[in-house]
Amino acid sequence: MIGLLIVAIGDSITYGFPYSPAHSWVAKAAAKCNADILNQGICGETTAEMLARFERDVMYHKPDIAIIMGGTNDAFADIDEAEVEQNIRSMAELAVQHSIRPIIGLPIPCCPPREESLLAAYRRRIAFFCEHSAITTIDFYTPMLDVEGRFSKEMQIDGVHPNEAGYQVMANAAITVLETVIYPEQCD
Repeated sequence: MIGLLIVAIGDSITYGFPYSPAHSWVAKAAAKCNADILNQGICGETTAEMLARFERDVMYHKPDIAIIMGGTNDAFADIDEAEVEQNIRSMAELAVQHSIRPIIGLPIPCCPPREESLLAAYRRRIAFFCEHSAITTIDFYTPMLDVEGRFSKEMQIDGVHPNEAGYQVMANAAITVLETVIYPEQCD
């Protein structure tokens, strides 16, 4: 599909921290799929902050697809899982109301146990919501695990953010969804 526009909204993990957006999973997926994917990741943001800017940073661009991923900063702020689910749900509903197809990214793991426990709860609730709402998900979580089910040391730099290899793994997860669900003829 020529002219397909995708907006990826998220936090530092969408942005590409500690590198730049040019090294993010978003840029890597866009290059592989020959697509315009606008990176709207902002470091440090919670899902409530993403929701607050959703009109400006997503709807304003009138994309065909919005990839929504957040939750890591919510976990570090100890935000209740129901609130995070509602923020994701609200962004997905806004997208649908404006003829934008939402795709929800399941957050990657993190090393601190308390925050990972909250992230696991977020993932379960978000996946349940998406499954029952027929919304496509990108599983960014599973490919980032080692054989013991922990955040792979080969994929991360600080227990929270991916390294270059981790961002490539995330891009591959996004590409798999984009090439099988969205437009198989465009990703090579």
